[in-house]
Amino acid sequence: MAVKKKVISSTGATPTQQTASNNTNQQSSDKKVSKKSSMWKEINKHLMTGISHMIPVLLMGGLLGAIAEIIPNAIVGLKPGTDLLEAMNSGLYSGMDLQLLNLAKLMGNFGFTLFGFAIPLFAAFCANSIGGKTALITGFIGGYVAVKPVGMPQLVDGQWTEVVPVASGFLGAIIIAFAIGYFVKWLNKVIKVSHNWLAFKTTFLVPLIAAATTMVLMLFVITPIGGMVNEAMKTFLTSAGEAGEFGYAAALAAATAFDLGGPVNKAAGFVALGLATDDVLPLTARCIAIVIPSIGLGLTTLIDQKLVGRKVYDRQFYQAGKTSMFLSFMGISEGAIPFALERPGFVIPLNIAGAIVGALTGVGLGAVQWFPESAIWAWPLVENLPAYIGGIAAGAIFIAVVNTLYRNKLIKDGKLTVNG
Repeated sequence: MAVKKKVISSTGATPTQQTASNNTNQQSSDKKVSKKSSMWKEINKHLMTGISHMIPVLLMGGLLGAIAEIIPNAIVGLKPGTDLLEAMNSGLYSGMDLQLLNLAKLMGNFGFTLFGFAIPLFAAFCANSIGGKTALITGFIGGYVAVKPVGMPQLVDGQWTEVVPVASGFLGAIIIAFAIGYFVKWLNKVIKVSHNWLAFKTTFLVPLIAAATTMVLMLFVITPIGGMVNEAMKTFLTSAGEAGEFGYAAALAAATAFDLGGPVNKAAGFVALGLATDDVLPLTARCIAIVIPSIGLGLTTLIDQKLVGRKVYDRQFYQAGKTSMFLSFMGISEGAIPFALERPGFVIPLNIAGAIVGALTGVGLGAVQWFPESAIWAWPLVENLPAYIGGIAAGAIFIAVVNTLYRNKLIKDGKLTVNG
């Protein structure tokens, strides 16, 4: 009679038990991976909903603003940086030139007003994708306050006065869109009312709670964080300027590219302009860094198929990419915002790295720009223009190549799906 040995593993389990345990562990692990993947797909869906509604407004406003810049400088021959109202009041322009300046002023005001609605619309439709119609309205409110912060009464020198804090920009818009979207979704789930009170819930109770929550978050949490970042950046840039030219160039480029016209970018401009006005350090790194993200991310949509043999963005980004590059030559960096919002955790550091590469290249090769304008018509004012253009090219190509390869890898690994 054969004797069967019962094999016991080091854990005390038989092979059958061990296999069952392994299968259970594997299933548990697969569920965790699947849950993470599903969560990211959900977040990405909400982001893309906001971006798709924001892009048309951004394009329209950007193009009108760009045309408004071209008319006075390229057609009328106005010196770059001249205030249009001052030019109109100077008495030097009349007839068709005066009418063109008037048109440029109107188009600029209208275009940049449209620009101001891009981020609120993003926040509105991102929140709507999460929490429905009530979240749409509160998301828009939060996004608008992220761009145009509400003044806060403060006691200054014994007198109460209204102090407008620093804007939190598109990062603040992302935070409030997701926060209020999921909050409204939660409110609709937990607040139970009878059918007779349903209208009261949806038209008064939930909107009131959501609006009050948005106000508290924006006034006392998100906007103050933007102000803290702003002040920290001013201190950092001033210290970098004292440390040396290349350290300052790298710090200024990083801050300029960080939020594409947001509070950190404006803090960088404030410090840089002050140092340039005092003839301490030029604005070269800032002017280069303003245009690099827009050109680099736009360039991705032109080289991706040549570099990796496929499109790496959804269809709507390809027109946005061309517009982003066009706007960059007008000195407008906001054309890159849709790309930054789509995958901020990767694109923002990439923008910073590309801006630093470009700024250090331009400054290292000897480019110098003291004039506070990055549009193409200010390029004749640059000392050593080939070095300046070389810096822009180096940073933009770096962003385009790295971005294309990264997104292609995500597609290959099944972590990114592109609607071509």
